Order: sequence, then structure tokens, then C-alpha cells
Amino acid sequence: MRKISLLIALCLIVSVGGVYATWVYSQSDDVADITNARAITMTEATFEGTYGTYTTDSSSLTLKIDPKQGTTHTTALYLTGEVVIKFTPATHAPADVKEGGVLTTYAFGISNSNWTYNGQQIIAVDTSAKNITWTPDGNGAFVYVVSADELAGLISLTEFELDTKAEYDAYDQVLTQGQLTITISDGKTTSSGN
Repeated sequence: MRKISLLIALCLIVSVGGVYATWVYSQSDDVADITNARAITMTEATFEGTYGTYTTDSSSLTLKIDPKQGTTHTTALYLTGEVVIKFTPATHAPADVKEGGVLTTYAFGISNSNWTYNGQQIIAVDTSAKNITWTPDGNGAFVYVVSADELAGLISLTEFELDTKAEYDAYDQVLTQGQLTITISDGKTTSSGN
């Protein structure tokens, strides 16, 4: 079997938000500027004649940075939603694959190993591969859901004090330089033949 390994940048980049609290700064009549980013991603790759294909859906996943509860300017990460991983067996896959899927792992990471603010890494991620236990979706495919709570256990946001609007702006700018990623793999590799 060929390797079907996907590196999918989650569609939502971590951004500074205002869902749980508000970043309030005493200023003037100047309206506060903000930056909101969306990742540019590639569609999934497939191979002809394999056991099937993987897809992911992270459209419901939201990662927001708001003030930590009990503070006014300390960063904290809040997550909602989920990531749905799906395996769809090919028409001519063996019966055991159609009945139970293939052995698969997933691992989160970050796209920029130098994603830092004031010399400190913004986010640390547990990058170890986790085994997937497939659940039939009733339509011949298999799904696995990574909940926001599960993902929160794999991500650690470094706390920063953003006491001025200038610090907020600098932090907000740095957030656009990285993304949370996910790799889905059956553990097999295919050489390019070069």
C-alpha cells in the first residue's frame, strides 16, 4: 500500500479575538486597528489504486486568544468545535479495509518552528502520533473526531502581558506567521521514483 500522508493546514489560524472578553486599552479617538488572517490551504492528494483516501474537516474549529479570566491583558487560548478525520475506502479495496478502515495515526504540529513573540515560542504542541480508532459513518466510510477539549490538551499557549495597544498590535502581527497543522498517515511511504 502506498503512503497517504496529508499535511493539512487547519483553515483557521490562531487569531486574537473577542469572544470571551475584550482587550480594552485607554487611548484617544483613534479606532483600534486589527488583523484577521485565514490560511491558504491545498486540497488533499490522492493516489490511484490505493485502499482509499483521507480527508479532514476543521471548519467548525475556532481558536481564539482573549484575556485570561481574571486578567485584563494576559493572553489565553480558547478553543471550540472539532476536527473530523475521515477515511473512505476505495471501490476495489479488500473486504477487511471496507469493514474496519486502515491503521492510521494523526499528529498536530506548527508550520513555523520560529513562531515567536519577544523571543519566546508562542505555542507549544504535542507532536507525537496518536492512533485513530475508526467509527463507521453509515455510508461506507469511517470517521474519527478530535474535540476541542482533546486538542486543548495538546496545545500550550505561552502567556504574554499585552499592556499596551502597541504590544497587542505586535503580537497580533506575529500570529499571522504560523499555523496549526495536522498530519494523517497510514505509516507507509512511497518513493517519488526520481
